[in-house]
Amino acid sequence: MTAVTVVTVTRGRPDLLVRAMASVAHQDHDGVVEHLVVVDDDPGTLAALALREPVPRRPVRVEARGPVASRQEGARSFVYPHLARLLNVGISSARSPWVAFLDDDNEFEPDHISSLLALARKLGSPAVHSARAFVWPDGTPYLERHLPSAPTREEGERLYEVLCRRGVWVRDTNIVLDRVDGGAGADASNSTVMDDDDPVFLVDQNLWLVRRDLLLAVPVPEDFSAMDIAENTCPDDKMLAALIAAGVEIRSTGRPTVRYTVGGGGISNGAHLRPVVPPSASR
Repeated sequence: MTAVTVVTVTRGRPDLLVRAMASVAHQDHDGVVEHLVVVDDDPGTLAALALREPVPRRPVRVEARGPVASRQEGARSFVYPHLARLLNVGISSARSPWVAFLDDDNEFEPDHISSLLALARKLGSPAVHSARAFVWPDGTPYLERHLPSAPTREEGERLYEVLCRRGVWVRDTNIVLDRVDGGAGADASNSTVMDDDDPVFLVDQNLWLVRRDLLLAVPVPEDFSAMDIAENTCPDDKMLAALIAAGVEIRSTGRPTVRYTVGGGGISNGAHLRPVVPPSASR
C-alpha cells in the first residue's frame, strides 16, 4: 500500500495540534500515514506531545527546530521565509513517496488521503488537491457572504461575488473549490481571481498531495521580496507558481475534505484567505 507523510509545522498551540493530529490518525487509507510534526523552537509543545497517547497504525515523528533569525522575536505566527524553510525541512525528512500538509488549526475529513491517492492513481498525476470547507474556530460552517481576509467589508463582499461567479465559492455554502485554470504550462504571470475575466490559480497548502520527489526537485520557494511580504504572498502561493512554472499538471478531486478554520490565526492562514495566485501576478 502507498505510504503518505503529512507535514505539520507548529508552534505554541498544542491543544489545536492534538485535534489536527487526531484527524490524521483517523484517515481511512489502508496504507501507512505518517504524521511528521515540525515543532519550531517550542519546548511546551514538545512536552505536550510527549504526553500524548500513541494511535495504532499511525506513526508520529517530531522534528524539533531551534531558533531561526528570520522569525521575528515574539511573533505569534511565522514569517513566511521561515515557514517555507520549515515546510522544506518536513519534505526532506518525509519517509513516504507522497507528501500532504496540514496546518495545526485545520482538520482532514477521514477520506482526505484516500480520495487524493485515488485521483492521483487514476490520472497518473504527481500533484493533486482537494477542495475545502470554511469553518469558524468552533467548527460551525462559515456562511458569511464575504471573504473574511479582505481589507474592508465592501471588498470582501465584492470578492465573494467574484468567487461565486467563477465557481470557486459555492454560493450560500461554506464550500470553496480551489482550482488551477489552464493546466500545465499556463501563463500565470498576470492572472488573479480578483476579477471575472481572469483565470483562477488558487490552491491552499492544506489541500495538496504531491509526490515527494517532485517537491524535492521543485521545493517551496524560500526567497521573499519586500513586495511579497507587503502583499502577503504566502508559501502556498509560491509553491503553486513554482509547480505551474515546472509544467506540472494539477488536478482536483473537487471534494471538500479539509475543514479550514477561518480566523484561526494559523501558521499559513488568517490573512491569506485572499483569492490570490502566483506571486508573480500583478496586483
